[in-house]
Amino acid sequence: MRKNWVLHGALAVFAAHVATPAVAQIIKPNERAQAIKQHPQIVAQFGGAISGPVATYVSNVGAKVATTAGLKDQCTFTVINSDVVNAFAVPGCYIYITRGLMTIMNSEDELASVLGHEVGHIVGKHSLKRTQASTLSTLGAIALGIATKSDEIMQTAGQLAQVYTLSYSRKQENESDDYGVRYLQANGYNLYAASDMLAALAAQEALDAKVKNRQSRDVPTWARSHPITTERVSRTANAARAAKASRDVPPELVRPYLTALSGLRVGDDPEQGFVDGRRFSHPSMKITFEVPQGFSLNNTTEAVEIEGPNNLKGRFGGGMPLTGGLDAYAIAKAKEALGQTPANLGIATPGTTNGMPTVTLLARAQTRSGLVDVGVIAYSLNGRAFHFVMMGPADGLSPTFPITQTFRELSAAEVAALRPRELEIVTVRAGDTVASLSARMAYPDFKTERFLMINGMSAERPLKPGEPLKIVRFSPAGR
Repeated sequence: MRKNWVLHGALAVFAAHVATPAVAQIIKPNERAQAIKQHPQIVAQFGGAISGPVATYVSNVGAKVATTAGLKDQCTFTVINSDVVNAFAVPGCYIYITRGLMTIMNSEDELASVLGHEVGHIVGKHSLKRTQASTLSTLGAIALGIATKSDEIMQTAGQLAQVYTLSYSRKQENESDDYGVRYLQANGYNLYAASDMLAALAAQEALDAKVKNRQSRDVPTWARSHPITTERVSRTANAARAAKASRDVPPELVRPYLTALSGLRVGDDPEQGFVDGRRFSHPSMKITFEVPQGFSLNNTTEAVEIEGPNNLKGRFGGGMPLTGGLDAYAIAKAKEALGQTPANLGIATPGTTNGMPTVTLLARAQTRSGLVDVGVIAYSLNGRAFHFVMMGPADGLSPTFPITQTFRELSAAEVAALRPRELEIVTVRAGDTVASLSARMAYPDFKTERFLMINGMSAERPLKPGEPLKIVRFSPAGR
């Protein structure tokens, strides 16, 4: 569910001057006006903005980077409330970074490397030199496009919200990397921060794959918009060495960064529900469902995405007041998922699941990749409508319907037991070990692996008394 960007061509920064265009040429008034207009929509699409110490910290670091880039007081930096590891830039110099990405970084230097890279895309006007898809896309049609690999549907719907824009070209990435390294050096940061960031992203992706019992992606999610190659990985370290940078001088700013992160939400936000292994639960809506072994869940701000064997995919959503009848709701969700794809729509069939009224609807769609089955089951619970949309190859959909039978209402005791997680910053004491600190991680599995990943550590590195480290704990009651 994640991310990637990396420095590339940074050697060129030290071999030749990277010119920053004149201020008047970088941000046009119409770009800034459009960014201001889009900002509330983007923030809402990605889960809302985070305020407080971490937001102030990011803005301050971003201001230093922007000033170095010749954009003093012209950029806006926002931390968005998403566990997806991502960062992106919008023309007009609006820079967004997720709390998911903040969680896996371990120094101000790493933060500056990310923000510098994104500011580099603004300076290079990369977003204006390529075709962009709509940010606020038709998510149901996207899901069908992914399931069927239909170019028509994907073009109609735009792209996934988590990937905001199409991939940058290699030339654009190189140029943005060069700007980003220049900003690191100008602000006195450690030039190895970029390679440290890459290592953190790779470790997170590998652990995510292990937890979900799947193969690690060859290309991490963030790399869809920030392509990464083996050559770029090697150049990251080579750039620091070519500049005669030291791993320890200047030391990366760890403590102030971790202090700003103290109490930051980890994982799903209660307002968006929780994914815990194969189960999704939403405390305020008091609902839950579970997927079988071999399936995985990804919670987004718009829906819960479901992936299973044999290219089976689906989405769960809803929660709005039911108006117009459950059959009309089911038909609307089916048409929303199908978009303009030719399809034979079945008859809406009423039923019950765990005491709730339901309507089931089946359709068969003709795509470029062949026939695809689409199933919708809608529920009415306490005056609200919920639904699953399941998609798969023709005659391959029936195994997914047991998922829809697990949807039910949570009891008061179950709701009370749902607790969010947050970061706690601890100081290593004499006698602490990786095992003792990992045991405090608020997870039922992979405690050690999660501890090492969020701290950017290998199992072999000894702990240093007095150093600050991150652990994940359950949030105190009421927070």
